[in-house]
Amino acid sequence: MQTRFYCPACRSHHVLDMPETTIHITCSRTGKHLRLDLGVGGEPVVKILADDGSEEETMEESETG
Repeated sequence: MQTRFYCPACRSHHVLDMPETTIHITCSRTGKHLRLDLGVGGEPVVKILADDGSEEETMEESETG
């Protein structure tokens, strides 16, 4: 399924093919590790992961102005 999502690491949008409901990817612009989950209705939920696997604080697209 083609998924377009807001990337909190680079504050831009990416499009990718999601073969599963949860994937781990690296932002090509910043090199940060992301976890991408498909939520209700196919809405993507993206979190930046720290090196230890914990979630970092992120801004949502609506908070960027």
